[in-house]
Amino acid sequence: MKKLTTLLLAAGLVFAASAPASAVDLKMDGQYLFNFITGERAGTGQNFDNAGQRLRLGMTLTANENLSGYFQVQVGTSKDKTSTYDWGADTTGNSAAVGMRQAYVDWVIPQTVVKVRMGRQLVGLPEDAFGKNAVMHPGWQGRDGIVVTAPATDWLDLTAFWLRGAYASAGDDYFGTGNDTDQSDKSDFFAAMAAFKFDGFSFTPYVMYASVDDGADPDSSTDGIFGTAKGKPYLATDMYYMDGNAFWAGTNFVMSYFDPFVLKVSGAYGMLSYDGGQPEGAEVNPQDRHGWYVQAKASYKTAYGTPILGGWYASGDDSDAQYFGQGWIPSWAGRFHPTFGYTAGEFGLYDNNSRHAIGGTWGLQAGIEDVSFLQDLTHKFTVTWFQGTNDASAMLKGDANVNPVFYMTDNDNAVEFNLASTYQIYKNLTACLELAYIITDYDKGDHAAWAADNEIDKDSWSTALTFQYLF
Repeated sequence: MKKLTTLLLAAGLVFAASAPASAVDLKMDGQYLFNFITGERAGTGQNFDNAGQRLRLGMTLTANENLSGYFQVQVGTSKDKTSTYDWGADTTGNSAAVGMRQAYVDWVIPQTVVKVRMGRQLVGLPEDAFGKNAVMHPGWQGRDGIVVTAPATDWLDLTAFWLRGAYASAGDDYFGTGNDTDQSDKSDFFAAMAAFKFDGFSFTPYVMYASVDDGADPDSSTDGIFGTAKGKPYLATDMYYMDGNAFWAGTNFVMSYFDPFVLKVSGAYGMLSYDGGQPEGAEVNPQDRHGWYVQAKASYKTAYGTPILGGWYASGDDSDAQYFGQGWIPSWAGRFHPTFGYTAGEFGLYDNNSRHAIGGTWGLQAGIEDVSFLQDLTHKFTVTWFQGTNDASAMLKGDANVNPVFYMTDNDNAVEFNLASTYQIYKNLTACLELAYIITDYDKGDHAAWAADNEIDKDSWSTALTFQYLF
C-alpha cells in the first residue's frame, strides 16, 4: 500500500513539475471499507460467509478555479470480478488488482458559466425517492463520456451528457479483422435533464436515448447495459447481431415546504426495441421490453428520530409477454436498494442476493431512522413488504434458469425486518452493524421447473459489520 501511495504521489509531482509556468495544487482523498458478512440467502436458506476489503484512492489536480483534473484508482479485485478483495483468496497477496475508476478533467468554457467534465466519471440519472436510480445509477466503476452543466437561472440548472456504454471494433469481435464502424459492437447514451429548485420544492425531469449497435453489452454476466439485475434472463447470444434503440423518460420530486415533513416522489418509463428477431407468431423480439415504476417516501423529523413511510410499484410481465415484449423497465446498472437482505442494502461490499432491479415488484415500507440513545450511535429500523407484479402465467415462470427469489409472481410475497446501527468511532472512522430477517411465502406451483431441485420458500437471516475510513 505504501508503494501504491508513493507511486500516485510521484505521478502527481511529475504532472505538476511538467508545467512549471502553471502550478498545480495536489489534494489526496480516499476510502477504506472492511466488510464481514454472513447469513442465509433469501428464500433458499443457503449459507454464505464473506470477509473482504476495498480501497479507493484519488487525487485532485487544480490549476485554477476554471480548470482541474481528478484521478482515482480502486484496489481489490476478487475472484468473482467484483471490486472487493476477499480475505484468504490469495495467500501470496499479489492478486489484488489496481483499476482506474475515475479520470476526468473539469473546465469552464471561457467567458461563460458552462461547466464541462470530460473522461471517466461517476454519472447517473436523478436520485429516486428511495435513493440511487433504478434506471441508471452512477455505480461503482465509472462511465466514459462528457457531461455539460449550465445554470440557466437562479432556479434552473440544465445538464446534458453523452456516454459511450460499450465499444469493440470489428476486429475485436465477431466480424473478422478491420475497423468497420457499422459492424462494431457499440452503444451510445444521450440524456438531458433540467433541475428546477424553488422555495420548498424541487424536481428534475429527464429524458435519455440509447443507440445499441449489434446488441452491444459490455458486461452481460452481471447487470449488462439492459440487464435487469438477476431477476430476468440477459441478452441471448444471437442478440449480438441485432441493432436496437432504447428510450427513457422520468422525473423526481422533493417537497420540503412543510419541513420537518419531507415528501419524495419519483417515476420513470423505459422501452427497448430490437430490429427483427421475432419468433413465428410473435409481434416483437422476445428480448424487447417496456415498463415503468413509481416510488414515494415520506419522513417527519422529530427530536426522537425520523419516522418514514414509503412504497413503490413497478410493472411486470403479462401472460402474453412472449408475443408483445417483457414488462420490466430496462436499465443500465440501475439500483434499487430499499432493504439490506433482499436487495443488497447500502453499506456493505457484498450482495446477499445480487438483486438490484425494481422491475416485477411492488412493496411498502415503514420504519424509523436517526434514533439515538447514546452519543455518536444511531439506529434505523424498517419493516418492508414485497410482492411480485409478474403474471403467474407469464412465459418465464417455468424457466429453470430463472430464480424465483427474484422473479416473483403476483402469488409470491416476502416480509423483511431490518436493523442498522451506526457508530462514529472517530471523525473519519465509522462502524455499521446490519441485521436482516426475511419471511417468504412463494407459490411453488408458479415455479415448478426451478422448485423441483431447489428450496424457494425458506425464511432467512443475514448480518454484516462494516468499517469505513474516509480521508
